[in-house]
Amino acid sequence: MKRFKIVLVLLMTSFILSCNTDRDDLDLTEAEANELNNIAKTGDWKISEYTLNGSENTANYADYVFNFEESNNLTAKSSIDEVLGTWRASNDSGDEYDPYDDLDFHIFFSSTSKLGELANNYDILAATDKEIRLILGENANGDAATLIFSKN
Repeated sequence: MKRFKIVLVLLMTSFILSCNTDRDDLDLTEAEANELNNIAKTGDWKISEYTLNGSENTANYADYVFNFEESNNLTAKSSIDEVLGTWRASNDSGDEYDPYDDLDFHIFFSSTSKLGELANNYDILAATDKEIRLILGENANGDAATLIFSKN
């Protein structure tokens, strides 16, 4: 529990620092990525909020339960569907659309499923054992999103 509190403080500090307008690169450790991996792998998750380009899309995924599994496997199950994907939490060194050294949450589903809309590299705003808050600044396709997973 003490370790979790330390990681939570580090994530909140990262969030506060990210509000800085000059966006100095943050030195996030592999340990923080590992802790987020542990948080995600504990239990079932549902999408409690998903907005894409300002449009509310949460209801599209209300029936799905997400399991972030070992070996970066991701399963999304609904009453009529089961879709397999991948996921990963990692610190990155930035790219053209996300130039900051930060902690990212990668989600991939085949684009042929409706879950393909969720496939992206999100920045992590906050993570607790009950909620994972993600944001997508404008990506290569011009999309911006907010994605919040809550413990089922």
